[in-house]
Order: sequence, then structure tokens, then C-alpha cells
Amino acid sequence: MKRLLAAILVFTVFGGIALAADADKAAADLCKNAVDPYEWVGQKTLFFKAAGKDNELSEKEFEADKSAGKGFVRSFEKWATIVAFDKDGKKQIDWLEADAYRRDLRKRVLAAHDTSKDGKLAGDERTAANKALAAGKFAAAPRRSSGRGSSRGSYWDRPETIKEFDKDKDGKLSESEQEAARSAMRARYELRRYDANKDGKLDAKETAERDKGRAEREKRRKEFYDRFDKNKNGQIDENERSAIGEYYRMRRYDTNNDGKLDEKETAARDKANAEREKRMQEFRKRFDKDGDGKLNEKEGTSHARLLPKSIRR
Repeated sequence: MKRLLAAILVFTVFGGIALAADADKAAADLCKNAVDPYEWVGQKTLFFKAAGKDNELSEKEFEADKSAGKGFVRSFEKWATIVAFDKDGKKQIDWLEADAYRRDLRKRVLAAHDTSKDGKLAGDERTAANKALAAGKFAAAPRRSSGRGSSRGSYWDRPETIKEFDKDKDGKLSESEQEAARSAMRARYELRRYDANKDGKLDAKETAERDKGRAEREKRRKEFYDRFDKNKNGQIDENERSAIGEYYRMRRYDTNNDGKLDEKETAARDKANAEREKRMQEFRKRFDKDGDGKLNEKEGTSHARLLPKSIRR
């Protein structure tokens, strides 16, 4: 009897510890900071700490950071997934590539588990997302989408695209094959645009026009990023997008082009804003059937995307 009681005591103590550990593991919020919300500032700091002196993450550094825990690399992440975002083929990941990977991951997780379509994970949504991450269900990144509303799937999945650019005949397009396809599409576009005499090729004059167009587009792109990419991470983040909107709204009403709005220009802007708000209220009143002030998927269907996020559910 004493031995039985001792065995029960041992199981109760150590078994309870094991069960608690399992519960903690199951309850781990894998989404936090890496997916929802995606706290890129903190993640950027952790990334450079893991990446070492050259600021690029190697497979060895990836595995070391993963083993250490509480760094940039999460327990559910795999090197094969993140290295798919390696654009220069060096088999090392810089911050821009890591950031692109994480944003892609967030997009895929939200698409699968954000059932309320409010751009965040809460309650059962978050629980399901964490379980999926723990199970490795988001270990592989899908090929790029062709964009909104395509009934034919990804551009890279189309039979005619695969037939033309699938050089190794494996039935799909690799990253290098996709890049070759982009180059071909760009060349065809430029031929249509600059082939003035329609002879199917670019002569010296037409080539000069093409190069001039490329330079102008690159200049505009650089000016745009110099103006709006405040943290210089090579992309436009959510908070920077709002600054873009404000800038162009200001330009719309800055009739004397002095870089600011005087009293008359401010009044014109405020009047336009009031009219826009009135139209939004009318739109909301018409389609918001449950009267909660926002449009859900059922109410919105083909209408919600016409309105700003502030009044969507």
C-alpha cells in the first residue's frame, strides 16, 4: 500500500508538471509579434541579433536562433520556407527578405483563420491559427497570386504560362523560371510601347526612347521612396501609407502649390471631406442591415471594398 501511495504521489507531482508543460505549449501564442500583430520593429532588432556581423541570416544562424528560443526564429518556422524568399541566390536572408517572408506568412494565416475578416485574430480564430502554426501547416509558402478576383488562380499556374516558361518540365515554375517570365513579359510590353514603326524590333531610336522611359520610371520610384519610406527599409509600411494619403490629399487642395493649405484651401478640403462623409453615411445606411455601423461580409459582398477600413467589420 505504501508503494502504491508513493507511486501515486510521484505521478501526481511529475505528471502534473508534464501536463502543465504540455498545456503551456498548447497555449503558446505563436502568432504574437510574428503574425498578429506583426511587430516588425522588434522583429527587425531580433533579426539583426541573430544574423551576426554580416547582417544576413544563414541556415546555421537560423537553426542556432531557433534552438536558443525567444529570438527572431519561431519554433514553427523552417529554413526551407524562409530561404524561398532569397532573391539573390546567396542562400542567405537579409532583413528585407525576412520581412517579406513574415508579411507573406501573416497574409496566409489571416486568409485561413480570420473568419470575421477584420484583419486580426481573436478568440477561436487565434486558437485555430496557433494550432495550425504549431502543426506546421504554414511551413510552405504558396506561389504568387495573380491578384484580386482572378478565377484562374495564380498567373504562374496557368497552363499557357507553364507551357512557355517551364524549362525543366516539372509542371510548375520555379523562382528562376518566374523571373525569366517576368523579364519576357517586360520585354513584350516595351516592344508594344516603343516599337513605333511596328517592325517587331527596337531600332536605335526606339531603344533610346525605351531607356529614357526606364530612367524616368526609376527616377519617379526613387523619389517616391525617398519621400515616403521614412524608416528606409525598402518598402512602404502601414503607417507610411497613411502619410501618402495625407500628402496627396494636401496636393489636391494646395491650389497655389506652396506646400501648405491656406484658409481658403483648408475650407475646400473640409467641405470635400464633409461631402465624402455624408456619402459614406448614406452608403452605410443603405447596406448596413444589422445597424452596427459597419459592413460585414454578408452585407458588403460587392460593396464593402468601396469603403475605407474604418467602417468595415
